Amino acid sequence: SLDGHTIAGGLMLALSCDYIAIGTRKPFRIGITGPIVGIPYPLKAVKLVQHQLEPQLGYRLLVDANLFSSTDFPIRCERSETPDDLSRKWLTMMSERPLQGFQITKKKWWSDLIKLDNIDNEQEKKEYFNAVTSKECLQAMKKALTKEK
Repeated sequence: SLDGHTIAGGLMLALSCDYIAIGTRKPFRIGITGPIVGIPYPLKAVKLVQHQLEPQLGYRLLVDANLFSSTDFPIRCERSETPDDLSRKWLTMMSERPLQGFQITKKKWWSDLIKLDNIDNEQEKKEYFNAVTSKECLQAMKKALTKEK
């Protein structure tokens, strides 16, 4: 369940979940901010976003670095003032079902992403390191930190 700012890694973690419930008591932000300062996302993160979200939304998150209000985030999920209760209800329902069918289906659903676990992409690591340590990226990070004060 999401009930507070869900940005970057938090969003990736949420997209990896079997069930998403979003809290409605107080609006919060959802999005990816790395692109603002030039941080590239690894292939697995890009594929996760492509797999779980509509193409235009995924692109706006990964390339435009858009942040959305939790009340406007266009994702298929359940919403409630008590999202943890919804999550527990879903877990209870799932725990009452035979496990093997769930495991097999889930493995097939995620098969394209699971294959990426076996790839040790040195080129991607170099690209990431070069982008993050570039003068342009470091200047953007300093600028972003200066704005925070």
